[in-house]
Amino acid sequence: MRKEFIIFICLWLCGSAMLRAQDTTAIIQRTPLAPPLTTEEVYNDSLFHVEEAELPDLRRKLEEINREYAAPMQPTEHLLRLLNRDVLEMCPEALALLAAAQDTTHRFDETVTFRDTIIVDPIFMPLVFRGEELPKEQRFYDPSLLAPRYTPRPLLETDSIFGDYLTRKRTEEQTLAYMEENYPAQFRYSMRMMPKETFKPKVMRKDLKNNFPLEIKSEVSFDDVEAPPKFIPERRYWTSHFESSMQFAQNYISPNWHNGGTSSLNLNNREYLTYNYEKDRVKVANEVELKLNVYTAPNDTLRNYKVSDNLLRIHSNIGYQAFYKWYYTFDMEFKTQLLSSFEENSNVKQAGFLSPLSLNFGLGMKYDLNKTFEKKHKSLTFNINIAPLSYTYRKTIDADIKRESHFQVKKDGTYPTSENLFGSTINATLNFQFNRNVSWYSRFYYNTSYKRIEGEWENRFTFAWSRFFSTNITVNMRYDDGVAKRDDFDSYLQINELLSFGFNYKW
Repeated sequence: MRKEFIIFICLWLCGSAMLRAQDTTAIIQRTPLAPPLTTEEVYNDSLFHVEEAELPDLRRKLEEINREYAAPMQPTEHLLRLLNRDVLEMCPEALALLAAAQDTTHRFDETVTFRDTIIVDPIFMPLVFRGEELPKEQRFYDPSLLAPRYTPRPLLETDSIFGDYLTRKRTEEQTLAYMEENYPAQFRYSMRMMPKETFKPKVMRKDLKNNFPLEIKSEVSFDDVEAPPKFIPERRYWTSHFESSMQFAQNYISPNWHNGGTSSLNLNNREYLTYNYEKDRVKVANEVELKLNVYTAPNDTLRNYKVSDNLLRIHSNIGYQAFYKWYYTFDMEFKTQLLSSFEENSNVKQAGFLSPLSLNFGLGMKYDLNKTFEKKHKSLTFNINIAPLSYTYRKTIDADIKRESHFQVKKDGTYPTSENLFGSTINATLNFQFNRNVSWYSRFYYNTSYKRIEGEWENRFTFAWSRFFSTNITVNMRYDDGVAKRDDFDSYLQINELLSFGFNYKW
């Protein structure tokens, strides 16, 4: 009841105020506007001149007016609750979740990259109306009427390398055309809504001369400043180099191959190490080489594999510089076999460990050349040692090997187990690096006792596909006129050729 009474009082007061305002407006409208007063008239007006007899009447009127004025009442709690409507507010947790949902920066998680956001098929992106009202292939005439009656076929028919791309593009265009015709409401954007201007960053360059932090107030003199001590790095007199390669060659032939043949697997391994010393006029070259070539032997009924190239070589050369690139040298070389090898379908041993072994000493001169080129990775290394005085000792610890393949026949027709040969020796090595991936290695050996000539010429071309893989072409030729010729090959020249692919490592 109290609330209704308060509402009634408020409405009555508002109505009274509105009636008074209307009466005042009507009086103002009915009162004619008087002409403006002059300065003298305003000064002589009775408003500015009040008689003393009239002052009590004015005081009485002011008191009557003040009796009708009442101070405004303080609104109560119930009135404020009625006037102020309740406003719904969200809790801080809900506001934080709403802000995170509206934040576009967290729309994708950390697993999504920029590359993921652009590799999207355009057909699955929001549709954009391109403004093409008429189809591209619309014709108002028959194109076949203008085509020639006979069109010759091209001499060479080839498919375009962009066939897949053109097919996918054609599918996208047909899909968009179908959507424009049947589902225009699905388009969210238009080409007119797309941004047409791009903002490019403006590169601002600052002149370093302006506002430079250093300021030179006086000239600087370096007469009293001592230069830093010159750094001389410690020279390395010992240098090393290592090469390792394991090459494979495989050939498979089915049993019903029309030309026949047998399958084979070839494994070629080479380990090469050098450890050299050079100081002043003294130069020492040491090298160790290990070669092993094993291949399957399907025609051999006694064993499954055979050894074709089996060598352990240790070579040392000590030189003292005579002039320019020539050195007085003492040369030594040791060669032997590591594994045993047999003839095919036979137990006759052709070679074995230290059977035979060869030891060579020589005195002479050596020419050493190391040349680099302007082209990167191109270099040439060449050295040749000529020993006019040479001694070779050859021996076998296994007397059962086939000695006619290694030793010279005696006058009585037998073959010795050891021999001493005096003569001359030439040893040469060439290493030509054409570029980073192609190189040529060649080694030449010549020894003569003036009754027997023994020579070797090894060539190896390396094509490196990467740091660890390469292809090798190896051609070895050997000449020895001190051994007996074979019945099926009437020549002293021996040839071994191999093409292989495999692992290669250098340091």
